[in-house]
Amino acid sequence: MWLQQPPVHRVIVAQLAVSAVLTLALSPLGFTFALSSLLGGLCCSLPNAYFIWRAFRYRGARSAKLIVSSFYRGEAGKLVLTTAGFILVFTLVKPLEPLALFGAFIAVQAVNWFAPLLVGRRKKGKPA
Repeated sequence: MWLQQPPVHRVIVAQLAVSAVLTLALSPLGFTFALSSLLGGLCCSLPNAYFIWRAFRYRGARSAKLIVSSFYRGEAGKLVLTTAGFILVFTLVKPLEPLALFGAFIAVQAVNWFAPLLVGRRKKGKPA
């Protein structure tokens, strides 16, 4: 029996879409606001993409140890990538608008609250 991989990639697509919308919405305030917003969104969505890639590599009960290990490694990598992203932004990007940067980061992170709706549920009667 083949286990179908959950469509968790939809979360990343939604996060990138929120990043783009926020960037466009803040562009009338100037290039600094738009760039800061885009970078804040990317500091959230790219590490999440790494986590999803890492965490959902294995499926099935026989892979339980691999699944747990990959979740821990994915979360550790996500933390490192998020930290590295903020360090790079704060050291390389001048001028920077911190409110737009952190506001976009928080807004993109909030997409995770809706992850169950984005991933969806399997229909009854459909094989797993």
